[in-house]
Amino acid sequence: MATDIEVPGVTETTAVTEPATQPSSITTGPRKKKKNRKRAPKTHILGQLTVRNSPWSYILLQHLTSNSPATTPALDAVTAHLQITAALTQFLGLHGAAIPIDILKTEGAEVWIRVPAEDHSALLAAVGGWVSGKGEGWRVKGSSSWDAGAMARDSGQDLFDD
Repeated sequence: MATDIEVPGVTETTAVTEPATQPSSITTGPRKKKKNRKRAPKTHILGQLTVRNSPWSYILLQHLTSNSPATTPALDAVTAHLQITAALTQFLGLHGAAIPIDILKTEGAEVWIRVPAEDHSALLAAVGGWVSGKGEGWRVKGSSSWDAGAMARDSGQDLFDD
């Protein structure tokens, strides 16, 4: 009949079974080598800022007079500021007088000014339609949100000069 054969060193308690959720430590096929991806060196950014809207607007104005240019004295910053403030006051009242204006440069009859960006259109409307009692006024030659010098470079005005 059947006799039990004993195998030395093997018992029921020495058999180890692994749970099905853990991967087996025994591999059945050749192992694929993983490709090491070369990483770009990380840059060190000290600070990052994106300016979407400029806080200032730069405007180039030309002073117009009814007198001949030879008899007209050179325009100074105080006179330009007073005339621009008068135009804003006439157009918007006390609200116009409260708009801050920075005179950046005066050269002959041209004046470069800086105003807050939200007051840009109000200043253009006020100055463009203002005429003093002496017949003086302003002509808007250019405006820019970022560069005060860029507006005066090549505005295409030479196309209309005879």
